[in-house]
Amino acid sequence: MAEGGAKGGAALAVLVGAALIGLAPIGVRLSELPPVATNMWRFIFALPILALWAAHDKPADGRDRGLLLIAGVFFALELSLWAASLTKTTVANATLLTNMTPIFAALFGWLLLKERIAPSVLFGGAVALVGAVLLAIGRSAAGPASGEEGWLGDIMATGSAFGYAAYLLMVRSIGKRVGVGGVMFWAGLSGVAVTFALALLLGEPLLPHSLQGWLILIGLGVVTQVGGQGLIAYGVGRLPILVSTVLLWMQPLAAAALSWIIFGEALGPIAFAGAAFILAGLFVVQRARAKP
Repeated sequence: MAEGGAKGGAALAVLVGAALIGLAPIGVRLSELPPVATNMWRFIFALPILALWAAHDKPADGRDRGLLLIAGVFFALELSLWAASLTKTTVANATLLTNMTPIFAALFGWLLLKERIAPSVLFGGAVALVGAVLLAIGRSAAGPASGEEGWLGDIMATGSAFGYAAYLLMVRSIGKRVGVGGVMFWAGLSGVAVTFALALLLGEPLLPHSLQGWLILIGLGVVTQVGGQGLIAYGVGRLPILVSTVLLWMQPLAAAALSWIIFGEALGPIAFAGAAFILAGLFVVQRARAKP
């Protein structure tokens, strides 16, 4: 009974965490600041809480701190590319395409670590790729998703999945020695520096002009960055990977539903089919990777 209750709590944590992260693209869209500056504040507001978390977690030595700072560069670039994609394509497209990270992680593992790729992983990747094409073809012609801009946004979102896969590949081994709080803190510290430099380079304004603008940035840092990621980190380690994969579908589903309600970005039949293909492909990939 106790074990069942613990798994139920873990499942709820993953579900709620995924839903909170699903709020991130909505917050980025509603932000008064451009994408990179928005992400800079997202990192900044998360850092104090992450510092407290890291202080009570397994500490990182000097070498691991350096590696995490490097990993944070990939994380910041990935997050900035994803946020920029939201200005050109739909929230659903950006979120679903970014969630193809497990496929690229398997590819990197094969190329860099000589890890074997099972035929089912190749099949799942092919299914997800078909879904990505369908999603792009069926993209709404309204708003920021029209014409060549929409295709560019889809490419940027897919590129962010590559960046996040590189980040995960770096922190995978470090995570065995350092707690989640430490990983997120040191990567986030690097993220602040990278996004600040990028925002200056791009000439982006750094300060919102209203209380609502500040509240959105605080929400992105505290609710999505710390709350969402923290709940997922807690729950995923206590659940079978396939259960976690299905529960994490809440993120793109929540983002798609909210973008439909708030921005009128409804998924047409072709885009809906593409979303289903992507989720099915990810499930096949995760199922294959869960096998010993």
